[in-house]
Amino acid sequence: MRVGIIAGNRKLPLLLAQRIKQKDKQSKVVAICFRGETDPSIENHVDQAHWLKVGALGQLKEVIQAEGLKDWIMAGQINPLHIFRRKSWDKQLESLIGSASDFRPHAVFKAIINDLESVGINFLDSTVYLSDDLAKEGLMNFADFSDLNQDIDFGLKVISRFVELDVGQTIVVKKGSVVGLESLEGTDRAINRAYRLAGKGCLVLKFSKSNQDLRFDVPVVGISTLKLLKSIKARGLVLEKDKVIILDKPLFLSLADKWKIPVIGRSKVA
Repeated sequence: MRVGIIAGNRKLPLLLAQRIKQKDKQSKVVAICFRGETDPSIENHVDQAHWLKVGALGQLKEVIQAEGLKDWIMAGQINPLHIFRRKSWDKQLESLIGSASDFRPHAVFKAIINDLESVGINFLDSTVYLSDDLAKEGLMNFADFSDLNQDIDFGLKVISRFVELDVGQTIVVKKGSVVGLESLEGTDRAINRAYRLAGKGCLVLKFSKSNQDLRFDVPVVGISTLKLLKSIKARGLVLEKDKVIILDKPLFLSLADKWKIPVIGRSKVA
């Protein structure tokens, strides 16, 4: 079996390649990677890697078609700020989205996927090999969260509505007040900004939209975010169950225990 990955940044593409190989040791994994985004160590986890410039839609199509693979999986983020760096776009990308009225990342990446699918390429749910790495219902480690219930209930009401605006995936609350909302800057910077405003003792929540397209932009948390929560003395982390991927999940939960940070899985509320 041959599997194609379109690899964005950070560790998710590496984890996906590892999971594919674990499921079928005979699998051959081909990755399309992006200079300045994809972790170069991905070459240690795949059988073949193609390196492209971000914004080279025409070349992306050529590589996919040359590989002869119909099914591909997108994993890892491409920095959404590239949307506003048009000098890196090729003519095909300019033609596709140059006159778009909606430049939210979800809308832009969905337009690109739809364009690729129009020439016979199929994108799979990016969690198809990663079910064990998703957040689960309830407390996932052993840290006490008995004093968090009020802020959790409040945060769930806010984030269940906030994510539907397609602005960001993360909010930060403290004592019944919203002290941080994520936008294009990303989760860690949003948390840092909230800490500068409200100090220690914040609760962080990360969720997806109800109609989240799981072919791309799946919410992810990793060790770097957990280290940040430790450094700002956060009170806890709430993740949407079955929707948020936890990178290095056993280590993540072990460290969260060590640092007394409860990690909790919840669903949206009406």
